[in-house]
Amino acid sequence: MNFKIIGINDVKIMISLKKLAKAFDKNCQFDEIDENVCISFEIEVDNREIYVVLICNEDKIEEKIYYNNIEYDKKYLILAQFYRLLVKLYKKELSYGVLTGIRPTKLVHHYKKQYNDEEILDVLQTKYLISNEKSKILLSVVNNQLKIINFEELQNEVSIYINIPFCLSRCSYCSFTSYKTDYKFVSPSEYLIALMNEIMEVGNYLKTNKISISTIYVGGGTPTALSDDELAKLLTCIEMHLVNQQIREYTLECGRPDSLSISKLKLIKKYSVSRISINPQTVNEETLKLINRKHTTEDIVNTFKEARELDFNNINMDLIIGLPKEHIEDFKKSISEIIFLNPESITIHYLAQKRGSQMYNEEFCETDNFDAYQTLIDNDYIPYYLYRQKNIYGNLENIGYSKKGYESIYNIIMIEESQNIIGLGCNASSKYLNKEIILNPKDLISYMKSYRSYLNKKINMLEKNFMKVEE
Repeated sequence: MNFKIIGINDVKIMISLKKLAKAFDKNCQFDEIDENVCISFEIEVDNREIYVVLICNEDKIEEKIYYNNIEYDKKYLILAQFYRLLVKLYKKELSYGVLTGIRPTKLVHHYKKQYNDEEILDVLQTKYLISNEKSKILLSVVNNQLKIINFEELQNEVSIYINIPFCLSRCSYCSFTSYKTDYKFVSPSEYLIALMNEIMEVGNYLKTNKISISTIYVGGGTPTALSDDELAKLLTCIEMHLVNQQIREYTLECGRPDSLSISKLKLIKKYSVSRISINPQTVNEETLKLINRKHTTEDIVNTFKEARELDFNNINMDLIIGLPKEHIEDFKKSISEIIFLNPESITIHYLAQKRGSQMYNEEFCETDNFDAYQTLIDNDYIPYYLYRQKNIYGNLENIGYSKKGYESIYNIIMIEESQNIIGLGCNASSKYLNKEIILNPKDLISYMKSYRSYLNKKINMLEKNFMKVEE
């Protein structure tokens, strides 16, 4: 459908209206040429009321709302009215109401400073039109975070994200920057030289300035796609230059079982890594083939058992809802089998169709609403972080669950943007508390040529942020 929005001069509100329409229909367009417009949305706002008209061909829907407090947020009053019209037009509701951002828990943290839990639930449902179920989940996630993290204390520390942009093969749903390990222009060994220079220089700066590291997260790509020798060099470098006595958590994404072996697991065990992930995504053999995963369900189980035998006692496993040709029974089977393995944490992702993935614009089988939340709660997993993505399946969310005491601190501070996080490696993002972002080049060759200039920028930004903290 083609929309035309009339009466809004505020660019930010206009962007939010367009995002909301896209949440109902990702293929809708916005056009100012009258003959191309299927739906006209007209709005009038004064000091006492908001009046909106939605005209769809010959049909006309009108809504009017009066309000007495001129200080009340007009943006969300307008969005709420537009939402109600879209519900009538598309004959469906969205669980997150008018919210289209990827970090709804930040909103709850904001209100925690002003209201009690009952009042927060009321605001989420009346102002933002979030469903009762999702409002309670958001509040539960934030309350769990506040039990385990002192956010103010963490502002005096940093976390480190290290990116390994190599994989054995590319999963069809993936849009992350990744290269096959036999990439002819830059080998993993050559890449590690540049990456380890970043690690050494950032580590030296932090030690010199007595800035503690809270968490280290090595992700990708697939870090364990590196050879044993390459992985040993990387882990040795991290151990020498970043690991300290105060470190609270050190995660290594092992990802796909076909990237792991007994020798690699034994190698990892020699270092300070405290948390690993083994990510099946599904236990359906046919789906694994469809998404270009080069392993079997048996490989998943065997790799998990091997890790347990080597005393890895903090393992995360990921599952995805909405994979092609999967139905609710397929996902129920996956979650049941992973719960049976009893990992310390399980992360449930709803598939997001991303530009750059092979599956972008593919149609998927509709999966009925399965309450994974309640299933995991019943099995002693608590929700501790939540985020959303653009074009996410069903306009829903990704939730990380864990056994009590095994919540990932890095995942929380990354999603809540509550600490300076320094990204090292190709396409790694550094995010600072002053809202600045420094993104290393996405292209591997460009990264190799220019990483030093980005490294200098990151260190300069650290100085600015920590001078502000000291003041």
